Amino acid sequence: MTATQLLQAVGPELRDEIITYIQTQERAAYRVVIQNLSAARRLRPVFVQKKTKAEQAVWVADQLKLKSSEDITAQLLQIWLIKGQQEMLVTFLDAVGIEHDGKGEVQDLPEEIEEDKADAGVAALMEKFPAKKVALYLFMFQLQKPDGWDGLKKAIEKNPELKLEVA
Repeated sequence: MTATQLLQAVGPELRDEIITYIQTQERAAYRVVIQNLSAARRLRPVFVQKKTKAEQAVWVADQLKLKSSEDITAQLLQIWLIKGQQEMLVTFLDAVGIEHDGKGEVQDLPEEIEEDKADAGVAALMEKFPAKKVALYLFMFQLQKPDGWDGLKKAIEKNPELKLEVA
């Protein structure tokens, strides 16, 4: 799944939570998102900035559905995960045994993630976090390596609540 498909598949509640987080907690990133999405539509950013926050969020959500917004959507999701979901990242990385900086950022991703370690990571996440957030994180994590990790793919497939589908 691509980032744009993932954002659609998690549903409107989580999508709106992500956009609101970027709007309120990561303002510099939000301004860049507005600039880039506006430029892609050949609009001046002020066109969007004049809207209310709620109207902006709806406009941003509509733009992020477009294939042309794939890179922007991926960056938005990465910012939300790295800045706003550190506990989830750390929980998974610790359970799987991947070294990180304590905040969930990884320098060197492993070549393989064994299925038993992936199962432990998925179980640790499911114990603490909502299934849609877990699914979004795991699918985004899989995008970090071409074709992802087989062990993690199998662990995700074992959990039907982690299945995401684009409506």
